[in-house]
Amino acid sequence: MPLQVGDEVDQRALAAATRSLFKSGYFEDISLQRDDSVLVIKLKERPAIASISLSGNKIIGTEQLQGALKSAKLIEGEIFQQSTLAQIELELERQYNAMGRYSVLVETRVQELEENRVGLEVEINEGVNSIISQINIIGNNQYSDSQLLDLMSLRADGFWSLFSKSSQYSREKLTADLENIRSHYLDRGHVLFNIESTQVAIAADKTQVFITININEGPEFRVGEVNISGDVPVAEEQVRKLVSAIQGNVFSRYELMNVGQEVKQLLGDNGFAFAEVQPVPLVNNEDSTVDLQFLIRSGKRTYVRRINFNGNTRTVDDVLRREMRQMEGGVASFADIRASRLRLQRLGYFSSVNVNTKPVAGTDDMLDVEFDVVEGLTADWSIMLGYTDGEGAFWGGSINQNNFLGTGNKLEASLSSSASTQEYNFSYLNPYYTVNGVSLGVDVTYQQRDYSEIDVSSYATDRVGLGMQFGYPLSDNANLSFNLGYEQIDLTLGSSATKELKDFEKAEGSEFGQYKANISYKDNSLNDFWYPTEGRSHNLSLFLALPGSDLNYYQAKYNYRYFTPLDNSANYIASFGAQLGYTDTFGSSTLTPPFANYYAGGFGSVRGFGHNSLGPKASDDSPMGGQILTTATGEWIFPLLDDMPSVRTMLFVDVGNVFEQGGFAVDKLRASTGFSLAWLTPVGPLTLVMAQPLVSESIDSTTSTHITLGRSY
Repeated sequence: MPLQVGDEVDQRALAAATRSLFKSGYFEDISLQRDDSVLVIKLKERPAIASISLSGNKIIGTEQLQGALKSAKLIEGEIFQQSTLAQIELELERQYNAMGRYSVLVETRVQELEENRVGLEVEINEGVNSIISQINIIGNNQYSDSQLLDLMSLRADGFWSLFSKSSQYSREKLTADLENIRSHYLDRGHVLFNIESTQVAIAADKTQVFITININEGPEFRVGEVNISGDVPVAEEQVRKLVSAIQGNVFSRYELMNVGQEVKQLLGDNGFAFAEVQPVPLVNNEDSTVDLQFLIRSGKRTYVRRINFNGNTRTVDDVLRREMRQMEGGVASFADIRASRLRLQRLGYFSSVNVNTKPVAGTDDMLDVEFDVVEGLTADWSIMLGYTDGEGAFWGGSINQNNFLGTGNKLEASLSSSASTQEYNFSYLNPYYTVNGVSLGVDVTYQQRDYSEIDVSSYATDRVGLGMQFGYPLSDNANLSFNLGYEQIDLTLGSSATKELKDFEKAEGSEFGQYKANISYKDNSLNDFWYPTEGRSHNLSLFLALPGSDLNYYQAKYNYRYFTPLDNSANYIASFGAQLGYTDTFGSSTLTPPFANYYAGGFGSVRGFGHNSLGPKASDDSPMGGQILTTATGEWIFPLLDDMPSVRTMLFVDVGNVFEQGGFAVDKLRASTGFSLAWLTPVGPLTLVMAQPLVSESIDSTTSTHITLGRSY
């Protein structure tokens, strides 16, 4: 009220007071009356909104719609005005329009309640999705319509629309698609690229959408001069090597930001954790070049005050601290911090490992490193079930403590069974027998194996072994291990044993005591156990029967795997693998034991051929294995469906065979090609292989399908 007691008023002042009250929006009617010198104001208040009820909405939940109304200040308790109905209808239509539903109908009704309140009933007919009928791009000369449309998640209506929602219009998706097109041009030299306008037209029945995008590509720019300024605390050649790599290239915003991050990482690896690197592009329209200025502010060299561990409720701190490559009190190195996190992940004790660096309050050269871990199951016990070609179904169980009593030591007792093999193992390993990471362990093994069950000649072996193992780390990825032990082997020939097996038994006997040594070198930088997308692995092993053994022979084997992504998102991957093996006798032994031979064919070898079917044949044409193994595989891995990381598909080519000593020949190699699909289940990948031999002979056993569950290739 712009009036106070004691004021003198006229008609103009009273009219102003009435307008002021109406302006509040609280009243439907106002009248002013006079009782001598008393001003009497008669008011009729607008009703308050007691409730807003929604019905008919299925696509968008009630809570989400109510939240949208609240954000527009259309809430219970507010004063109701007739314009409120239009506001509610407009806001709800806006929510549905954002999802591409332009045919939505919103009707509101007002129900009068006691005490001057109203209830609003909102009925929604969600209609149908508005389908994109056409997307036009105007102004593109360097890239075709199809190339630019492939960058978009939105698609014009077509056959694939039956299986996806790509043809359903969404304002948010269009905004993201426009940014993808912008990034495409900015990463390919079009610095002056601009989206001039975007028109979205809707058909009269509101079921069809037509999108027109007008662009201006601009000329292609290349990188001109590249300069460094500011404080460079490391050797300038190191920084210049990183930044000059893009000089003369077509300008790319993505490449520019990557180089800036690489320089920042270089500084962080050398102790300047708070360094800032700002790449500044200077556009030269005259010669279509972009000069780059990398402004560096390194700050002070940073030191680590403390390293803290959180979440390790079972594992003692010392087990984590011995994996650290970053030391307390030392210069902070992001490379060492990353390596420390990776080593904790590889322990297998934790389901997740995260690391954060926190500046120390009151200083500009100190930080704390915080490792947050979540204790995972360390396989207290497990059961495995699976199936693989050649052996059929297999099962097993184990009591397995990878982190025994939180000490980091490993204890395992296991058994496994398949059609061909019964095996029992017990092992104990201390991975840090010394502070330098030398490991020490012991293992006891008992195995019964019937080779006739895996399509090999008719014989069986019983093995009992005791071994002592040592391991020595050469780097974060490489390890050298030694195993010394004794093994008792009993050979039993089947009723249909071949002449070759009988000749071996006659020459060497059927019971063998073996003193053995095994040396193994492993170097593994693969980024995942089951489905790697990047990295390589080497595994070189040498088995040697020591003096005093009944059989004198050795085995050497090399395995190699390599993965490299073919695109930035690692959806497409190239892979290569190879196996080489050689075995021979020495001393008094003249015949290689049949259980020391190599076999090839089937899953994990040369797919498209029968399991263990390749190579030399015995007198009854059954596989007898060979002393030389050579196989190789090349694979192209690609996604089958989006957002399904547990499924891996590939096309492959396999080559290989096994040979007798001195019998290797390139023209005897077998080859196959095919398609493989793997699905990562809780017991490992379920893999289906469809294969076709490319090079084979009439005596070969071929098969077009392989199925395995629970084992990876």
